[in-house]
Amino acid sequence: MRALLLGTGSPPPNPERRGPATLIELGPERFLVDAGSGVGHQLVRAGVRAYDWPRLLITHHHSDHTIDLGHLLITRWIVGQNAPWEIWGPAGTRKQVERLLDYLAWDIDVRRAHMHDRRPPEVCVTEIEEGKIMEAGGVRVSAFLVEHDPVRPAFGFRFDGGGRSVVISGDTRPSENLVRRSQGADCLIHECCDMSRTGWVPGCGWPTLEEKIRDLQSYHTPPGEVGRIAAEARARKLVLSHLMPASTAEELSGAASARYAGPVIVGADLMEV
Repeated sequence: MRALLLGTGSPPPNPERRGPATLIELGPERFLVDAGSGVGHQLVRAGVRAYDWPRLLITHHHSDHTIDLGHLLITRWIVGQNAPWEIWGPAGTRKQVERLLDYLAWDIDVRRAHMHDRRPPEVCVTEIEEGKIMEAGGVRVSAFLVEHDPVRPAFGFRFDGGGRSVVISGDTRPSENLVRRSQGADCLIHECCDMSRTGWVPGCGWPTLEEKIRDLQSYHTPPGEVGRIAAEARARKLVLSHLMPASTAEELSGAASARYAGPVIVGADLMEV
């Protein structure tokens, strides 16, 4: 099984990192987790042409994880793909996709005026709950609830196939359910947000930088806690993703390694883990 980090960034723009997205492959079978900024470009750079963009699994509906959903949807159709696109995600995914199709309706109609006998793009949405959600191409995909309040539900995903297992945390504060669901994973790809690196400006919604850091940290996982989670899950490898622009690889890996004895990889875009 192959896991490719397409985007390892977070909401603040970072020239070095695209938005959250991960590609899981086993043979010809592919699964895309999240659709952060620039995911289409990253898929092409990874050798996946737009006609073949895979089914999408959404961890949660924060914009940095879904912002390029429309780009994926319309572009695969523009290049000639008529097969319905599969999207799997939390409650509310169907309504979000319906709104997106409404937004794209004018563009679709105008483009169809130049096409012959071309129907509009089709989307097949499955709203998921915790547990096994599919099995395809020898890969079993399971969803599990994580803690990202006030976002509910928010999920992580586990992929088992080819004798290997990969877990993607999605966005979460330290979660005991994630520890249970990640037991013995060959690779744990976990969000790692050092909120001490965040910025602050007047009127941003928090009266002080300290209050912003405290609030954001309440639903994300700092580097030291990521190490604890990996250790308790007995993961064979820990990969850090969803990184803040000002974070440094040395500090992140050092903090995680203080509580986890296995290999720690600070994720980078287009890195295979």
